[in-house]
Amino acid sequence: MQHQTHDHDVVVSQGAEYYHTSEDQAGLRNDDLMEEYSEKATPPPKRRFYKSKKYWIICSIITVIVVIVVVLLALFVVFPKIAQSLMNKSKLDVTAAGITFVKPDELQNAVYAKRDGDDMNSTFYMNMETDLSNTGPFHAKIKFHNPIQIIYEEKHLGDIYIYDETKIGGGKGKLNAVTPFLIRDQAAFTEFSKTMLAVDEFRWTLKGKLDITALSRTATVDLNKEIILNGMNGFPNVKIDSFNLPGDDPNGGILVELGTILESPSPIGVQLGTIKLAIGYDGVNLGTVSADGITLQKGENKILLKGTLVPHNDTASLDKVGVLFSNYLAGTVSQTSAVGLSCAPDGVNPIGWLSEGFKTVKLNVALGVPEPLKIINSVSMGYLDLKFDPSNPYAPVADAPQVTAGFQMPFGFSLNITDVAQSITLGLDSGKPQPNNFAVMQVPFVPAISNQTDGTIKFGLSNTAIAGMPGQESTFNDYTYALTSSDNYTFMVAGSATTKANTPIGPLVLSGINFTVPTSLVGLSFLNSSATIINSLDVVGGTPEGLSLAIDVTMFNPSDFSIATGDVVFDMGASGTVLGKVLLNNLTLVRGENKVLAAASFDPKSSDVGQNLLSTFVMGQDNGVDIIGRSDSTNIVSLAAGLSQVSIGSTLPGLQAALIQGSSLIVNEDTLSTGVVGVKVSIANPFSAGLSITKVISAVTFQGFPVGNIDQDIGSNPFVIGGKATAESYPLSMNMNLEPGAVALLLRTLAVQANLDTRPIDAMFTMGGFAIEGQEQLEADPALFEGWDVSKFVMDAMKVLKIDLSLSSTLDIGQYTNDLAFSQASVAVATDKSVTGLIPIIGQPIVQQIIDGSVLGFETVMMSEVTESSFKVQLKGSISKSGPIFAAISFPTPLTVTWQGKAIGKVTMATINAKPLVGANFDVPGVFTVTDTNAMAEFAAYLINNKDFVWDITTDDVSVTALGFTFKKLKLHKIVTLAGAGGFKGAVQVTKFDLPSDDPAGGITLKVDTVITNPSQVGFNLGGVGFSNYFDGVYLGPLLSDGPAVFNPRSASKVPMVGRLVPQDTQEGIIAVTKVFGLYLSGNDSILTVKGESGSGPQGQVSWLTSAFKTLSIEGVILPGPEVVPTLIPSVEMRNMQLDFTKDPWAPPTSSSQVEAQVKNPFGFPLNVVQLNMDVKATYDGHDVATLKVPDSPASTSATGLVTTGFKDIPFEVANKQLFAGFVQLLTLSPSVTFGLEGTSNAIARTSVGTLMLPGIHFDVDTTLKGFQSFNKKATVKSLKVVGGTIGYVIVDLEVELVNPSDTTITIGDINFDVLLPKFNNARIGMVYMKDTVIPPGAKTYNAIMHLGEKATDPIAVGYMLISYLSNAPVDLIIQGTQTSTTIAPLVPALSSVQLLSSLNGIEAGLIKSIHLYGELDNVNEGYLNADITLFNPLATPFTLLSIDAVSTKDINCDFFGEQNVGPNKPAGLIKHTFDSPFVIQPGATVVAKGLRAEVGHDLLATASVLLGDKLLNVTQVASVIVGDSFHADAMTYAQNNIPFTAEIPGISDGLPDGLCNADGSLMAAALLSNGTLPESSVVPTTTTAVAPQPTTEAPATTEAPATTEAPAPAPTEAPVVTPEEPPAPSVEAIISTV
Repeated sequence: MQHQTHDHDVVVSQGAEYYHTSEDQAGLRNDDLMEEYSEKATPPPKRRFYKSKKYWIICSIITVIVVIVVVLLALFVVFPKIAQSLMNKSKLDVTAAGITFVKPDELQNAVYAKRDGDDMNSTFYMNMETDLSNTGPFHAKIKFHNPIQIIYEEKHLGDIYIYDETKIGGGKGKLNAVTPFLIRDQAAFTEFSKTMLAVDEFRWTLKGKLDITALSRTATVDLNKEIILNGMNGFPNVKIDSFNLPGDDPNGGILVELGTILESPSPIGVQLGTIKLAIGYDGVNLGTVSADGITLQKGENKILLKGTLVPHNDTASLDKVGVLFSNYLAGTVSQTSAVGLSCAPDGVNPIGWLSEGFKTVKLNVALGVPEPLKIINSVSMGYLDLKFDPSNPYAPVADAPQVTAGFQMPFGFSLNITDVAQSITLGLDSGKPQPNNFAVMQVPFVPAISNQTDGTIKFGLSNTAIAGMPGQESTFNDYTYALTSSDNYTFMVAGSATTKANTPIGPLVLSGINFTVPTSLVGLSFLNSSATIINSLDVVGGTPEGLSLAIDVTMFNPSDFSIATGDVVFDMGASGTVLGKVLLNNLTLVRGENKVLAAASFDPKSSDVGQNLLSTFVMGQDNGVDIIGRSDSTNIVSLAAGLSQVSIGSTLPGLQAALIQGSSLIVNEDTLSTGVVGVKVSIANPFSAGLSITKVISAVTFQGFPVGNIDQDIGSNPFVIGGKATAESYPLSMNMNLEPGAVALLLRTLAVQANLDTRPIDAMFTMGGFAIEGQEQLEADPALFEGWDVSKFVMDAMKVLKIDLSLSSTLDIGQYTNDLAFSQASVAVATDKSVTGLIPIIGQPIVQQIIDGSVLGFETVMMSEVTESSFKVQLKGSISKSGPIFAAISFPTPLTVTWQGKAIGKVTMATINAKPLVGANFDVPGVFTVTDTNAMAEFAAYLINNKDFVWDITTDDVSVTALGFTFKKLKLHKIVTLAGAGGFKGAVQVTKFDLPSDDPAGGITLKVDTVITNPSQVGFNLGGVGFSNYFDGVYLGPLLSDGPAVFNPRSASKVPMVGRLVPQDTQEGIIAVTKVFGLYLSGNDSILTVKGESGSGPQGQVSWLTSAFKTLSIEGVILPGPEVVPTLIPSVEMRNMQLDFTKDPWAPPTSSSQVEAQVKNPFGFPLNVVQLNMDVKATYDGHDVATLKVPDSPASTSATGLVTTGFKDIPFEVANKQLFAGFVQLLTLSPSVTFGLEGTSNAIARTSVGTLMLPGIHFDVDTTLKGFQSFNKKATVKSLKVVGGTIGYVIVDLEVELVNPSDTTITIGDINFDVLLPKFNNARIGMVYMKDTVIPPGAKTYNAIMHLGEKATDPIAVGYMLISYLSNAPVDLIIQGTQTSTTIAPLVPALSSVQLLSSLNGIEAGLIKSIHLYGELDNVNEGYLNADITLFNPLATPFTLLSIDAVSTKDINCDFFGEQNVGPNKPAGLIKHTFDSPFVIQPGATVVAKGLRAEVGHDLLATASVLLGDKLLNVTQVASVIVGDSFHADAMTYAQNNIPFTAEIPGISDGLPDGLCNADGSLMAAALLSNGTLPESSVVPTTTTAVAPQPTTEAPATTEAPATTEAPAPAPTEAPVVTPEEPPAPSVEAIISTV
């Protein structure tokens, strides 16, 4: 048998093991099935084996060979065929397949696609669970060859990859695989997805290869297996298990939630992610719903779809939506639809094929509930108005403005019910399923108001008939009887409602809302639930038969309804006797209280019950009455039964007001002699009908004893009282009991009844000798009379007088006459002041005795408005020992005042009210009239200068009012002693004074605030007073009161004064004033003497008062010093200072032409300082810095008190060197520096009172110097000139402007700074030196020298600086101070901290003036030309070139020689030249460098193109130069644009016409025509020229220059390169001929 070799792919697992492991091989060797496919060798015939050893060897070898051959045949020939056969017969059943778009962890490292990452539109992942059956008897392992094709209807849908091997055995196995699915035909797969969702099953064919390993043998077999899978069959079983509309969508519409159960019959699960479906009903799009995180599985899938029902604005759609809602509410099933819109597995990005398939999903869903929803759960009729009509008694009209239906919607969206229509049936509960219906109500659409929160619908019924059903009249009667008799009556309402509602999706009509609910009304309760009240009874007239009454009744309707019944009649009775009838016309009882006016007839004389009722009624007694229903109470049939049973009890209230309202008593002047008093009676008629009284018989008593009697026939003059009127009779005569004891008893008894204190009257009775019943014998105690007025007492007692009347009167009312007998107690009697005539009079001797024993004293007397003849006084004092009675003491005429036997005047005095035994404290005004001027002057002087004085006061005309009586013509004589002023010794205190200004009268105005203590009991309120001031016997000036001068008695008074300090023309006067000022400025007091000069009233000086004041001299008046020693100099400013640090660093001479000391004069008068000196110490932060001693210097003083002086070259002696250096540094860097100035000054000042010396003025102030602010951190270079060079640096002359914002000039000598270049990270590029530097305020231009390159830290930066200068490019610089900027020690910290920003601009003149190119055509062909370059040295020092490396470019826009030669910065040539000897250009000289070789390349057309257009070149060069004598720069980069050039190249330059191209680069026809027309066959030869490469080495960043002077160019070492394929350059003749 020939062996066959099979090629197998080596398949390695993820664990890097071959599939045929040792375990697999062992399994094959041990399998019993091996025998079935083995061939056993036939045993050899038995021989004598022991005879041949060779035989045994051969036999063994053959046996081995045979076994191997048989095994190999089985393994290599038979096994693969068996494996393929078993594969073909096997069956694959997919039990579950989950499609997901989230890459499983198992596939994270799997390789199945060339690209990185998976496109979810062409790749998804499956988790397949497959049952394998009919796999044969082998235990085997299966490994699939990836990929495996999925075929559907002969279309290759895609590939799957099964990485894990599976095992089979016993004819079955399981294949659980996580595989990617790579879609190979998206269109086909999209169609398949639609099919999968729609059909009940589909078939896939799996094609590929797989390895089966069994019996230690692996065979590769073909996989071509059809599998049958259940599709989703369009999801035939879809149910809705919940339907919710939870609320409004903020964006419009209604939120909807559909709990959906979607049953999938397919084993294929799909990760749908976020799905969206359109829901609809009857062709109306209801909206879109969606759900997140959806994965379809086999079986029931519960999906909560959420979305929005969209608004509609067309009637047809809204009608259908209304039907849908109505069906749902009514329990009717509606068929709705849901159509797939999209699905996005990741919630965001839809999968094309999946969404397309999902769009084919159309679900038909039944929406409904098992039974109608109970929407209306209650009905309240509210308040009901019923109007009955006798002509139609079983169809009353109802109005119910507030019918309220309770409702509960099953949803949460907002619902506003605007209209409601109903058909309502009324019935009585019969105890059966159906009520006894008796009436119907048809309610059309009426406006409604709904409150969804409260669950209420409110609407009104207007003019709606409660139509009784024919044949149900008895039930209707039962209904009305129940309403009349019951307190709460329940009946049934049923019907159907239709509503119009506004919803977030539009207005809807919701119909079929059925209801059957009970409702209740509160009934009338026979009108007995509350008492019927007779509010009033009025007699409106009279007939011979009886009285006509109008009765105002309040009847309470407790029900929920009002009822109109027409006319109703009831009987009126009392005590079982019918007294008349009551008629209620057109009765309408509204809910609650009803004021009903009833008409009645009443004949009191017909029965004792009636007569008694009238009498007791008049006397105010209540009586019970009845209102009783009758069988004919109403003619409305449906109400008759109820009203006939009405029986209402009520109370007729008696008259609330007494018939006799009162009376009055008048004591006549002759009453004491006649015993007759006048009596008036006031009677109130309570009825509308008038009445007339013709006879009065009355007995008047008081507490049982007689007061008087009336018996008077007035028929001739009847007492008529109109209806509802009160009338007072004319006076009737009454005989009164006037016995004195009876009157006294009456007064005391009334006092007791009036709760008056009877002890005062008892004391009076005791003093008068009375002894009556109940009287106490009392002594006159003041407490008894306190606040007691005997007149008021009598009148108050009589106010409570009430008498008892027994009265019999005959009266007429209309045509009805009757005798009215009644009694009335406690009739009030009014009295007037005439009753005081009954009070006995207390004798005048008692009052006079009290006056004589009293004591008069004055506490203070205040004088004001003083004139020559009079002044006003305010008298404050007391009267004591004034007796036991309150008394008002008045003085009708003035009292006489006498001093030392001389009557000095008369004074009026107001009434004084004295208290019993205490007397009175009084404070009353008066007028003092001067009767003797001389005596008054003597008295006033005595008063001012002495401690006390005595007055005699007399009068014969005093009146006393006490106990309500006035006693007149009483006498008074009293002696009083008062305290005097005592010369005001120690009584004057100056609290404050000021000298505010110069006085117009000369000298200085003086203002003084004084407190003057007046020890006298006599005070003065004067128009003014005048004094003179003296110090050390020197007259200082006058002082007058500033306005009125008030000296309050026995108190301190503030008296402002004004005067002046008069000019002093004597040495003693100057010394005195200087001493006063000195004492004040040092914080000490001055002692003055003050003398009186005048006294004035409101009209000027008063002679007797002035005479008295001139006797006054007050010693020891203190002019106070200040509480705090005044700071005369609060500030010192030193302006325009000059400090010269070059003379003595630690004692620099200092000058200032403007030292400003602000003098803070503690007063306001001008203080003109004309000379001063200062000893000053400067401090900082509490430490001494330096001192300055300024000698006597002239000074000037401004109007504001600013003293200006100056000094020159005064050493500023430094006390603390370190602090001084820091101070100078701070002054240099800061906008300002505040420091202290402390010391003393001596000044000479001119004033209006003389020239004064002001010694030892101390000051300690903070002052501020403007700082230099680092010279505004800027140095402006005004000009610069390169004037030379050394081996280490370039010498540049500068003019630099610095701004000193301070007002200080400093001389600082020689200074230097570092120059830094920010563009090169602040590299130092040189030094700047300034000599003999003096820095004044403001801007100043300084000469400076810069050593460019000295101590430089970056040579490239130095070169950049130099070339920027030459190319007129601005360069930003920093001028930085250092520790070596100065040798003056105090300035080192300051200058080392200075950092200034600056910039340099170079010169305009270019180094290259022009370029001349020349050469022959052959030179061009060889790639070069000669160049003569004209150079200019703009410096003020020689400029030497050692070598140059330059490249030139040109902007070419003329395409005559081809577009390849057009463009900006096209290479023109380069020069790389080293001079044989230094090429020197003297300052300002122009020199031509001749014969330099310019490399132009081998492209003749490119070279010719350079000659077209403007003759301007751009040049960039790197040069080795020497500036000045020896400053050497190896690589100075320089760029210059627009350099004019000329060209002289025979055959080229002379063959190109001028103006060949326009400005825009187009060919100019005139130029062409001037040379003839181009032949048609003539074509400009073209060449291929390599683009010149950009420089490989970029120039340093420091060489950047402005765009106007720098252009990109090829590196100097590179020239245009011609490619090898370039054809030969055309000859000059060809070029010219072409032109």
